[in-house]
Amino acid sequence: MEHKTIYELIAEYSNGTLSPAAREQLRHLIDNDREARKLFRDIREAEKLLKTIQAQEKLSPREAWENFSETLTHTRRKNRRLHRIIGTAIAASVALILLFIFPDTRSTYAPEQQVAQTQIEPGSVKAVLSYANGETVNLTSSASSRIVAPDGSTIVNDSLEGLQYNKDNRETGQTAPLHMITVPPGGEYRFTLADGTRVWINSSSEIQFPSQFSGNTREIYMKGEIYLEVAPDKSRPFIVHSGNDRIRVLGTKFNITAYPEEQKTITTLVSGSVEFEHNNSKIRLSPGEQSIMDHTTDKLEKQKVDVSIYTSWISGAFEYENMPLSYIARQLSRWYDVQFTFEAAEFREHPFTGIVKRNQTLEEVLTIIGKTTNIKFEISGRNIIIKKAEDAANISRLNN
Repeated sequence: MEHKTIYELIAEYSNGTLSPAAREQLRHLIDNDREARKLFRDIREAEKLLKTIQAQEKLSPREAWENFSETLTHTRRKNRRLHRIIGTAIAASVALILLFIFPDTRSTYAPEQQVAQTQIEPGSVKAVLSYANGETVNLTSSASSRIVAPDGSTIVNDSLEGLQYNKDNRETGQTAPLHMITVPPGGEYRFTLADGTRVWINSSSEIQFPSQFSGNTREIYMKGEIYLEVAPDKSRPFIVHSGNDRIRVLGTKFNITAYPEEQKTITTLVSGSVEFEHNNSKIRLSPGEQSIMDHTTDKLEKQKVDVSIYTSWISGAFEYENMPLSYIARQLSRWYDVQFTFEAAEFREHPFTGIVKRNQTLEEVLTIIGKTTNIKFEISGRNIIIKKAEDAANISRLNN
């Protein structure tokens, strides 16, 4: 196998061109080399900031790099947070790796400079693991490749794929303690349960699950929004609990949205088959169908949908089709950790159709929405005021 430099590996990871063999090489370096692990995290942060500069003025990669280069030396004293993110000792490495990611910028390479951050950043990987005894592990900052829980179970902390729970020799019928992963506003996380089921957790969400599954069923509990790729096991149905709602599956891919403030549980089926149950009401879903449990009316309905609209978040996008601004505002508030205020109630049902990327800055997302909705967004700190605008693309920022 060809051994590549850490710079080449990180660049290919960022560009989505990393081969399975190279992925294992990168994972080995991150797990076993402290400097490589720190470089990987700093590079990813710097890459996000450079993309922010590019999005700010809709610049080409070369123009963004020039902007980047010209402003960095003037911001070191002003931005202490960034000074901590990218230390002087690794600034050259950060700039070098960005040249691999943005090759058009090579003629203006300036390694001694540092990045400026001015806009509202998108969310990132953030999560906390909690045990039944109250102990917690910050998964965002944990550098350990293996975690030993108080119950004795060993969890692989994969630097690229998140926690990987392993099967153990626990006797059938012996109940394993529940673990909980909490994702705050502005965060997301993914991991793998002990049965091989893959889980994606969206912002402002939590999931409780046993460290090992035992008995005749596999049961988990959730709030917020998760996407599941359930490992097939005909002898043990997989059951998701959300309040008084239950979703029963054997092996399938589906999305569940159950934020308390939404007053609805929405289950969207991608493949396989699931049965949604609430009290005495049941609905069985086929691929491309969605169940909606309205907890304000206690009404359960089923409809056909474009599943990509409800699952695009795991692929790094928000997809909308005639979606009211009130729904979009709640979704964006969780991802960007901001608050939206509607100047007039009628704007809440104003529809929007389009696709935005989750790695874009909030300003860029609002610009896209504003162009087709005749809405003005006024930004004051982390509060966004929604009002009617003569210039539909207008976004203003108030100085506090």
